[in-house]
Amino acid sequence: MKKMLAIATLAVLASCNTSKGVASTNWLGKTVTMKSTCPENGTCTATRDIGKGLSLGQPDELYPQIVDNEKTVLIQYEYNRKKAENATYADDFHKEELFLEIPAEAFKKEYKNEALQQVKLVFGRHCYCKGSAGYFKITEGTLKIDHSEKQTKVKLTFKAPVQQLIETVEFTVD
Repeated sequence: MKKMLAIATLAVLASCNTSKGVASTNWLGKTVTMKSTCPENGTCTATRDIGKGLSLGQPDELYPQIVDNEKTVLIQYEYNRKKAENATYADDFHKEELFLEIPAEAFKKEYKNEALQQVKLVFGRHCYCKGSAGYFKITEGTLKIDHSEKQTKVKLTFKAPVQQLIETVEFTVD
């Protein structure tokens, strides 16, 4: 009985620790806490750039370009699959990324399916995968944002119009 109680206690403590997430520092020197699991054999990073935004180009040629905009904040999430140690192919890569432009003022909001059109949310898939690489607007899913001057919390579950490895991301970035 004591052994079962000890195991249950450890399980609860372990689960509490995972809900806090794994904290790291991104290339901008900001703290990022990842709560979602990164796909195997890869690394995940996130950034928050205050005073930056997205220019998406033509509707039929979606290509996000980062621009200056003091009224917005640009959130980026990126997954990079590690190349195999003995990789001999030039096309042995896979990268998925998310771009999210939000207003600079503090807010807490949830967007679902059609409401996702109120924010600029773009998914990018880069790989040797003919017909399913490129940038795509996200129109199906749920996005929860809690944004303040000090940090931004993002929880996104989405379905892209192409095959994807990342379907759920949750993180906090300073």
